[in-house]
Amino acid sequence: MSLKALFENKNFLSTGGVGIQKVEQAEIDLGFKIPSDYKELLLQYGALAVGTHEIAALGVEGYLNVIELTKQERALANNQLDNYIVIENLATEGLLIVLDEEGQVYEYQNKTLEKIYSDFKAYLKEEVL
Repeated sequence: MSLKALFENKNFLSTGGVGIQKVEQAEIDLGFKIPSDYKELLLQYGALAVGTHEIAALGVEGYLNVIELTKQERALANNQLDNYIVIENLATEGLLIVLDEEGQVYEYQNKTLEKIYSDFKAYLKEEVL
């Protein structure tokens, strides 16, 4: 299912997508191959705000910038998040939503990772939209 189909008739705000060059530079900056589902979001929509969820992306600054957010949280996590990117900080007792290079979605809290979805689109469909 495409993101366009997922977002059809949904109420959300987005910052707008970025070019492939920015995505490729982000992969270099983070030392991380961005999974295809999340890459689709970066290219087509950018950062998202849906209800209480804010999904980090590129083309923005501050806490919604996936590079800044990931680097900040990696520094705090003592290398535990080096193989992940942080896509959402739920601001609830340090709860983060992170992706691995295969696109699997995890909750990270109190130095513990727990897989919650096998792919990013499932996370969006079930938790965000």
